[in-house]
Parts: sequence; structure tokens; C-alpha cells
Amino acid sequence: MKFKINSYIKKHLLLLLSFWIPVVLMLGYFIYRKMFPFGNSSLLTVDMGQQYIDFFSFFRNTLLHDPSNFFYSFNKAIGGEMLGEFAYYLLSPFNLLFLFFPGKSITAGVMLVTLLKYGCSGYTFGRLLKKQQVQSGALVPVFATIYSLMGWAIANQLNLLWMDALVFLPLIINALLNLLKKRHGISYSLWLGLMMISNYYMGYMIALFLILFFIWVETDRFVSIKHFFKDTALFISRSLLAAGIACLVLLPTLFSLQSSKGEYTTSVIHAKIEYPPLQMLSKLLVGSFDFKQMSTGLPNIFVGSFVLFGFLLFFLNKNIKSKTRIVSLVITAFLILSLCFEPLDLLWHGMQFPVWYPYRFSFVVSFWMIYLAAINYQHSLDVSATKIVFLALIYAGIIFASWMNLKKLSFVSKETLICSTLFATATLTLLLIHPGDAKKNLFNKLLLLFLVVGAEMLTNAVLSLNNISYLSQKEYTEPTAALSSDSRSLKAIDPGLYRTGQTYSRTKNDGINHDLNTGSYFSSALEKSIPDFYGQLGDPDGDNYVTYSNGTLISDSLLGMKYFSTPKEASEITAKNKQHKALTPLTIRPELQQYDQIRDKSLTKLYENPYAATLGYSANSALKTIKLPNNDPVNYQTAWLNAATGTWPTTKYFRSQNFNEVVFQNTDKTVNLTGSLLKKKNKKEPAQVVFKFTPKTNDPYYLTFGPGLEETNVETFTGSHPMYHYGTFRNNVILNVADHSKNTEVTLTAKFKKNSLFLDNFVLYQLDSQLTKEKLKQVKQKSWHVKKINNRHLTGKININNDDQIFATTIPYSKGWQVKIDGKKVPAFKLQNTFIGTKISKGHHTVSMKFTPPYLYTGLLITTLSLLLLAILEVRHYKHFRAK
Repeated sequence: MKFKINSYIKKHLLLLLSFWIPVVLMLGYFIYRKMFPFGNSSLLTVDMGQQYIDFFSFFRNTLLHDPSNFFYSFNKAIGGEMLGEFAYYLLSPFNLLFLFFPGKSITAGVMLVTLLKYGCSGYTFGRLLKKQQVQSGALVPVFATIYSLMGWAIANQLNLLWMDALVFLPLIINALLNLLKKRHGISYSLWLGLMMISNYYMGYMIALFLILFFIWVETDRFVSIKHFFKDTALFISRSLLAAGIACLVLLPTLFSLQSSKGEYTTSVIHAKIEYPPLQMLSKLLVGSFDFKQMSTGLPNIFVGSFVLFGFLLFFLNKNIKSKTRIVSLVITAFLILSLCFEPLDLLWHGMQFPVWYPYRFSFVVSFWMIYLAAINYQHSLDVSATKIVFLALIYAGIIFASWMNLKKLSFVSKETLICSTLFATATLTLLLIHPGDAKKNLFNKLLLLFLVVGAEMLTNAVLSLNNISYLSQKEYTEPTAALSSDSRSLKAIDPGLYRTGQTYSRTKNDGINHDLNTGSYFSSALEKSIPDFYGQLGDPDGDNYVTYSNGTLISDSLLGMKYFSTPKEASEITAKNKQHKALTPLTIRPELQQYDQIRDKSLTKLYENPYAATLGYSANSALKTIKLPNNDPVNYQTAWLNAATGTWPTTKYFRSQNFNEVVFQNTDKTVNLTGSLLKKKNKKEPAQVVFKFTPKTNDPYYLTFGPGLEETNVETFTGSHPMYHYGTFRNNVILNVADHSKNTEVTLTAKFKKNSLFLDNFVLYQLDSQLTKEKLKQVKQKSWHVKKINNRHLTGKININNDDQIFATTIPYSKGWQVKIDGKKVPAFKLQNTFIGTKISKGHHTVSMKFTPPYLYTGLLITTLSLLLLAILEVRHYKHFRAK
């Protein structure tokens, strides 16, 4: 047994090193940064901390506790299909490891998966070089380390779902080369199909690159036109089979994209260069990444000086065919142009501009550079003095161009320039040294080269990642523990189906992390109709997020927000729990005093909304035809409640109020607040406006305002305390600012952050709570007594009193929902341009709803047929081979 193990290690030593070297290097850095479980920090930053970590917890919960979440979940905003979310975020095979990391330990799981993806990337690239005989010996782990720790990998470490592309790409390329050599094989279609399943977004980019790579291969190995057409037919057919294998996921996902990301496809394309192309050269230096590069940065193409020099030498290498070098140059030019020319940039991103993380496809550019460099060094590591001078001048030009942009590019510094120069000089020196035939001298050169390359790649990782701040383990675990505790308590109180509002949060995805239907959500695949609805309702929204933080008595109840969780103030936390810091509020909701407190927990309080409807109710047919106002939350909610209850349309629930006093400091006075543009008198001095009013009743009071009061423009206070509300929004929002405050002065302060302040739709309202509650009770009494069988199957009874009623829901409309009344399928229609509604007759009825992702079974059929066809082709080839 010992002999077999030693024999295996010796045989696979290069590939084992290709895996373990990047793992050890990055593990050492994580330990140095005290990442959990080696300290109190974590790998959670930006989207990893605000989005992906919650998806990973949701993935774990789905597989272990509720598989129906795979198709649909009410944890997604107010409900939504999930197969598209899984296809974009969660189908990586590496995610299965999260099953072993419950609760707060999931941050350790993130580190493990990150390290494994670094290691597997190195392994698959090393395997490609070895199998295709591009490299052998010590240079295999050298190139593998460079590939796995390229600038793109370091910059996108936080986008863990994309890193599968680095693992799969070498496997796909190796399989394609084998397919074209042997003219048969199933691995190409399988690996490409698995990549598309794992992440269709990265798979799409790889598919585009494969076209370029195929052209390059065919040029290099050209025999005849007939042979070329046969290869082309083989390449296209097996690529289509790969897409067919992935259809189980791709077809339903394509349908979901039509209502989410597909809605934002760019229709106007400008033939322009997006930035001065010479700035791209600075991304070839070590440490060429920081926080600013995440939002509007340059392409991440750092591959180290050894690869950069080998890539340049490839085009001068006379041992390589001229036609191959010419086509390589054309492809390189196309790739470089793609990195700065808007139409090509859009093409690589599926005709949509990325929201943050630009030039996401640059990993294929880095792969291309590393692969060509490996081919160049295949012939020799010895470089003539003339070429060394040429390379030195090129690199000096890069340093000079970067130095000229020192003030424009935040990631360029004297430190990065010096480090880059030192590594380049060391690399050029080693390339200049000719050790001769002595194995010892060659070994020493390779060892020194490996040390220089490893140090350069690690230095890039350290300098780049040190520019980013991370959540501490405590910042993740404390609010997570509170949310988990609230979730358990609510399920013990009420195991039914309802929505739960929150006035504190860790992220917008707390719902999917803790199995709470919070109404908030953040995802690149969010259906467009949901943020559109939130924008009309008066809650913050964006292209890829919604936040239910600005609810009213009306919206809470109509949306079925049955329970609310709120944080205790520091003064309310008992001595027993003083070791825990008070949770930071997300929003202020004084009107929760209108609800019933049902739990007093260590850090939070739980409230029940006695007026909340369920997810379905009997509504007047007027709701079907009503024209709802645009960007006017007060009148939108009024019209919704009136139409649902059949109330006269002129009935008002909100009444506008005047402020008792408005104090202008360092800005001109104005009588009409709404629509006013206030400017500083003295731009060097602070300016603010103080609004004062004294409620005459104990009703809730609301303030509406537009994007002019977004957090980048103004700092707001209630009395001396911050006015907590979600600060980024693009439509008019509504905020509860007082409740049970009769005869008590309320002071609101707006402090300028800029030289002007626009009071867009700035109006104070009093809600007639008595009339509102009467109408809401009508809706609740006519609610659907819904029972959740699972996330995609609901059933329940409802009583319809009149013939002019419809069955209305607050479940987002989708063609995947099938509605049955008393066992008979009925057509559904869209209400409020958002929800599902159906016709229904007077009397007692059983209403059932079931969700099936559109094209799921069609996709399953195509996947099955594709696998079957691939198997038949291989069997036929095997029989033909045996016959010979």
C-alpha cells in the first residue's frame, strides 16, 4: 500500500503541486488577516457579505429542509420563482460543502470553498498543460499558480459563484482539443454543459471565447478545407449538445430572465471607446485593484511579469508558425478591443452593462495570455539579450504610463510601481541567464523562477486585498443570531403562511437566510415588476433590490405583514444581556404602537398586526380595472384600499398637514416646501432646515419625499436622533414619523450634504386610523384561509359574499402559477400590473394554487434526449472502431 501511495504521488506530483501551492499561499494570507476560523475577521465583503452568504444559507436550508424552495419561495421579496436564482447563484457543485457548515460557521465554509476553487483552478490548468503537452516538469505548477491567482481571481474572490469559470475553462479547452484530435468523445459536451448549469452567465462568456479558440486551433492545424468543415460541424454539433444537456436549467431560466435581467437589455449601443485604452496597461502591475475598481474600474488582466513577457515573446517566436502568430495577434486585438469598445463589451455581457464589477469576461483574456506564454516557453526559457532589452523597454513604458496616471488611478502608487519594477527586473534577469545543460543549474533557475513568480502573485493578492475592508465575525453573527431567534419564535407562535416586517436587518436577504418572508430582497435576477410595484407603494427600490422598510398601516395589512420584529434600544436591554450591543435600526416605525406586542426578547420585540389580511382575499371587481397613480404612494395606497373594498373612489385616508414652524439656517426661506430647491447662502458654512409640527391626534403621521432627500444629499434627524430609513431610492417614498404623539412637538431636521437640497414631493400627512382600520377589517374578514402545503402548492377556503367580487392575491403574477377553484382550472389575470387575480362566483370555494417553472419539463426532455444522443454517438463510434 505504501508503495502504491508513493507511486501515485510521484506520478501526479506536478498536479498535486498545482493544487496545493495556490491553496497554501492564500491560506497563509487568510491566516495573516485573521479570517475566521483563524481570527475575528471574515471573508465577507460587498456582495459576499450583503448577498451571497445569505444565498448559501438558503441553499443549505433548501436541500436539508424544504426542497420546494428550489422552484418557488415566499422568502424572495413578496414571492418569486427560484430556479433562475439557483441557476445564477447556487448550482456550483462546490456549494454542497455548505451543508456541513450551519449557522455562524458558514463563514468558515466560505473560506474552504474559496481555497478549493483556487486550488482546483490551478489543478485543471496544470492538467491542461500536461495533457496537451504544452508544458512539463516544474513549469506546470508555475503556470498553474499564475492562472489560479491571476488578477481576475483575486479581484473576484468575493464573487465566489463566478470562480467556477476558472475551474471549468481548462477542462473544457482540454476536452475540445481532444475532441478535434480524436473526432469523438463525450467530455467536451459534458464539461461545457456542466459549466452552463453551474453558472450560465460565465458559461455564456466561455462559449464566446470557444469560438475564438476554435478558429485559432483550426488555423494552427489546418490540413484542408474539407477537414476544416468537418471540424466545424463537429464543434458546432457538440456545443449544441452541451447546451441541450443544460436545457433542464437553461430553458426555465431563460423564461425567468425575460421578466428580470432581460427587461434591462440595452437597446441603444454607442460605438465609443469607454476610457483611454493606455490606462489598461496599469492593470498589468501588482496590486492593481481596490474598492473603487469594483464599481467603475478597468479590466482585471494582471498575470505577472513572467507570463506578460512570455506572451509578448510568443509573437516573436520563429519556432511557432507564422499563420498561428498572425491569427493569435488578430484574436488578441479583438480581445483588447473588447476590453474598451462599448459594443463588444456589451456583447460579452449579454447586451447588458454590468452593475458593478465591469469587464467580467477578462478572465478569458488572462487565460489566453497565460496559454500563449506557456506555448512560447515550451521551446526554451532562454531569451536573447536583444529580446530582453525589448521587453525591458516595453515594461518601462508600462511603468511610465502608469506613473503618468498616478493621480487618476487610485490603485496605482509608488509602492505598486516599485514592487512591479523589482519583480519584472528579477524575471528578466532569470530569463537572461542561460544555465547550459547542467541539470543542477537548470534546477536552480527554475527554483528561483518559481520563487519570484510565487512572490509576485502573492504580493499582488496582498496589495489588492489589503485595499478592501471586511466584516468582522461579530458583525455577521450578532444580527444573524437575533434574526434566527426571531424566526424560531415566530414559527413557534404561528407555523402558517404570512409575511414578517422588520425594522432592523443585516441585509436585504435576511428573509432567505432565516426563512422569513420579510418583503426585502437583493438579486441580479429579480423580476422587474417587483421593484416597479415597490416604487409605486413608497418603498425603496432599484433594478436589483427592494426593501420593505417604509410600510404604512394600509400596505402592511394588504400585503399580509402579520408580524413585525423591532430592535430594543440600548436602555431597554437588561443587565443580563448587556454583553450584546443593541441592534442598529433599519427604519423608524412609530405606528407599531397600533399593533399588539407578543414577545419581549433579549434584543428584540415581536408585534402582531391585527389587521393583516392573508395572501389572498375577496376584492371588489373594481380592483381589476382601476388605474393607479404613478409615483404617488399616498394616492396609490388609497386607491388600492378603496378598490379592494368597493369604497367610493373619493374616500381619503391621508390628509395633508402643515408644519407649525420651519426654520431655515444658511438657506433662503420658502413658503411652498414641495418642489422647492433650497441653496446654501454661504457655501463654506453648514446649512439645515428644521421642520416642526405638533400632532392634534394620536393617529400615525407620514412624510413623503423624493430622491432629492436621498442619503448622499442630506442627513436627517428626528429630534436629536438619526431618522433611520433606507437611504437609497429612486421614487417618492413614504415614512412614518410620529404616532401616539398628540400635543407633543415633533422636530425633523435636514442637514445639507451638498450646496443645495431639492424638496421633491415633501408633504406631511395624517392617517385617519379609525376609518383605515374599518376598511382593513373588511379585507381581513374576506381573506383566503390559506394553507401552505409547500412553497409551490397552496390551498385554502374563501367565502365570496357578492357576485361583483374577484379573487385577489398579493402573490406576484407568473405564468408558472396554475389556479384551481373547487378543483377546476381557471384563467388568471394580472392585478395592479403585479399580482395574480381570478374571476370567482358567489359562495364558499376551495382555491388551490400550484407553481411549476415554465418550460421545466420541456427542458428535462431536451436534456434527456441530448444525453441519449451523445451516448448513441459514442456507442456508434466504439462499434465502428471495434469493427476495424
